[in-house]
Amino acid sequence: MAPYSSEFPQNDPLSYQVKAKKQVHENVQPPFEILNKYRSQMKRLRSGKFHEIEKSDELSSVFSALSIIRMAKLKSNYSHHKGDFLSTLPNSSHQFDSALAHKHTAEHLKRSLCLLDAADKFFNRKYDQAEKSINAVLSEYSHADDHPVDRVIACFARDLRERIDIENGKIDLERELVHVDVEQELVDLKSAIHENEQKLPFSQITHFTAIQTILDSLASAEKIHFIDIGKKLGSHWIIIMHALANRKNIRIEQLKITVVCTLKDDVEETGDLLSSFAESMNLPFVFKILHSEMNELKKDEFELENGETVAVFLEFCLTSLSFCPKNIEALIQGIKNLNPRVMVVSEVEANTSGSAFIDRFDEAIIICSAMFDCLEDCLERDNKCRVIIEKIYFQEIIKNGVLSEVEEGFKRCRKIDFWREYFARFGIVETELSQASMYQASLLIRESCRWKLCSLSMNGKCMLLGWNGIPLRSLSAWKFSE
Repeated sequence: MAPYSSEFPQNDPLSYQVKAKKQVHENVQPPFEILNKYRSQMKRLRSGKFHEIEKSDELSSVFSALSIIRMAKLKSNYSHHKGDFLSTLPNSSHQFDSALAHKHTAEHLKRSLCLLDAADKFFNRKYDQAEKSINAVLSEYSHADDHPVDRVIACFARDLRERIDIENGKIDLERELVHVDVEQELVDLKSAIHENEQKLPFSQITHFTAIQTILDSLASAEKIHFIDIGKKLGSHWIIIMHALANRKNIRIEQLKITVVCTLKDDVEETGDLLSSFAESMNLPFVFKILHSEMNELKKDEFELENGETVAVFLEFCLTSLSFCPKNIEALIQGIKNLNPRVMVVSEVEANTSGSAFIDRFDEAIIICSAMFDCLEDCLERDNKCRVIIEKIYFQEIIKNGVLSEVEEGFKRCRKIDFWREYFARFGIVETELSQASMYQASLLIRESCRWKLCSLSMNGKCMLLGWNGIPLRSLSAWKFSE
């Protein structure tokens, strides 16, 4: 990771905002005022009562999935490369002894050690021994406790067993294969997932920060064309409309939102609702749906008008196309042809592109442990969307960690340092996220007692959002050089 910004120190990532807060209140921009009002509305949405999350006892809440996996790795001497997260674990020997003294946590450690042993044996091509360890993990798995570490172990064990079967040339006819239509379940549970996104920090903070940065970049624009690429629920579009409808200094002549999506994505109803909302606020508004693959963008299909200022928002698009570098090149070139004022990019902050299985597995299990801990703290265990959310957001990371290097079609996650170098080839220059947006992000984190482990840090000009110190998502802003 690159050095942290001097304005956003690693040890106290929010301290610089004392200065930011003063500047914001001395010269409040209208969009920021709107976002503050909208933030209050979102706070009320989150203020509903939560069901108590059942814990087996106090210790099970102390030992998170991340801490258990870390302790297991330390005990098994599993780490095979430098820079491992174990260096950040204080008093690990004492914690390990304390964990063993507790029945359920000791069982979690036992299963974690068994999984790591299977991964190590697989890495050393001892497939029969790895299979025995995996079978032991799965035979002892129980939903009775359903601690987040159990969910992590079960996901990795099932995929690792599939990898072992591939290597051994086995076809397990007795194993039931469950095919889940994630996209259909996403549609069926759209309203519930939308509600849950108010309880999870990453989407909400990312969208607020991205939109504030876009609004700041378009502060003097009268005709705005916002191009949104990637699967989203669309709640963040309302924030833009609120801000522009209440802009005081410069009248907005037109806001056009173009959504780039596939035929499977159902956004027509959302467009109708947004149009009604714009009409109630006397906001000149155009909503356009462009059914196109991300790597097949054509400038004339966007119907750009004279005087329009274009802004582009990409979310998880680079990862989606990463199995074919030519598709990413086509996407970037298509965006460049639109001549946007700013491009904001949100991506998974992980590296599952390593050539060695053990490196990918190590990265994936740490990332997923932190993510499952986040769900544990923010959502109820019986939440009907939790499994779907886990599958939507994390399945690719798990698959990338354990499936074969020669498997085609699996997406590779990359960290911001990689994308920074990649964009430089196209003359794309990173720009600062606005100070107001960074201040807004910190306020959102402080509002929720359940988000206390959400971490905010900087890698150069890029903001990293994480959980319990593990970066999970990046947000960055870019401009195309002339």
